[in-house]
Amino acid sequence: MKYFMVAILFAFAEAKAKVNVTADVDCVKIQYKIFQKEILLKDIESPYQLAIDHETNTLFFSYTARSDEMFKTAYFSLKTGRYGIVRGIRGGFSNAVATDTVYMGGEDGIYTYDYSTKTAINLLVKDNANIWQMFYSDGLYFTTYPEETAYFYKETKVVEVPALQGIRVMLLAVTTEKDLLYFNGSGAYLYTRSNGKHLYLDDMVANGVAADLNGQLYISSPTGIYYYNNYLKEIEHLAKIDNIYGIAIESDGNIIYASENSIIRLIPMKGTCSRITETGKNIVDIDIGK
Repeated sequence: MKYFMVAILFAFAEAKAKVNVTADVDCVKIQYKIFQKEILLKDIESPYQLAIDHETNTLFFSYTARSDEMFKTAYFSLKTGRYGIVRGIRGGFSNAVATDTVYMGGEDGIYTYDYSTKTAINLLVKDNANIWQMFYSDGLYFTTYPEETAYFYKETKVVEVPALQGIRVMLLAVTTEKDLLYFNGSGAYLYTRSNGKHLYLDDMVANGVAADLNGQLYISSPTGIYYYNNYLKEIEHLAKIDNIYGIAIESDGNIIYASENSIIRLIPMKGTCSRITETGKNIVDIDIGK
C-alpha cells in the first residue's frame, strides 16, 4: 500500500506543477553558481529518504525493491564508494541520523544501525508502526503511514507530538528556531512555538526534507529543490530539477539528491557550462557549497 502511495504522490505533484520533463543535462544553476552533476550511484530504483552520517561520511537511503518487501534500506560510503544493503530491517523506508546513532524506519517499527555487522536492530518501540519519515532534533521525530500521525521518541518513550495532534503529517522537520515545519497532502505548514499558531506556507508536494550542519532546512519535491527561509518564515525555490525523490546535504554544503534511478551530487564549478537547462531563483542570503 505504501508503494502505491509513493506513486500517487509523484503523479499528483507532476499534474499539479504542470511542468515539462527536461532532457538530461550536465549542469544546474543555483544562486549565482553553476553546479555539475556527479552520479554517485545509478540503476537504483526510486531512492527515497536520504540521510547522511557526517561522522562516518555515509549516506543512507531507501529504495524500491522488486521483491515481496517492496522497500529496502542501503548504505553508501561517500569516502570509499562502498555500497550495500542493510540486513535485518523489514520494509526499510526512512532514515535519520543523530550524533552517535543511525535510525531507520521499517514497516514494523524503528531500528538502529550497527556499523560492525551492517545490520539493523529493532528497538521494539511503537511496535508494528509503519514508519514513513524520520527527522532527528533533540530526539527522534517520526510519522506513520497510513495514519499520517507525528510522534516524538526519546529515552525509550514515544508520545504523539502535542502541537500536531489531530493533524495529518507526512513529513516533519525542526527549524533553527525550534518551530515545526510539516507537510501533508494539502501543502506545507509551520507551527511556531512562540505563539502556538499554525501557518500555511505553500501548496507544494514535498517528498524529502534535510538539514545541513547549521540546521538550515532544504526540501525536495518531484519538480525541484527548495529551502526554508528562517527570517521570512517562507519556503524559497532554489532550482528546477524534474523527478527528484529525496535530498541530503553534505558537511561542505554540497547537495545530494535522488532521481528516478540515480543518486547525484551537485559539485560547484568554475567557469561556464555549455548546457544549463535547469535553473533556480537567485538567492542571495544563503550560500550553497564552497
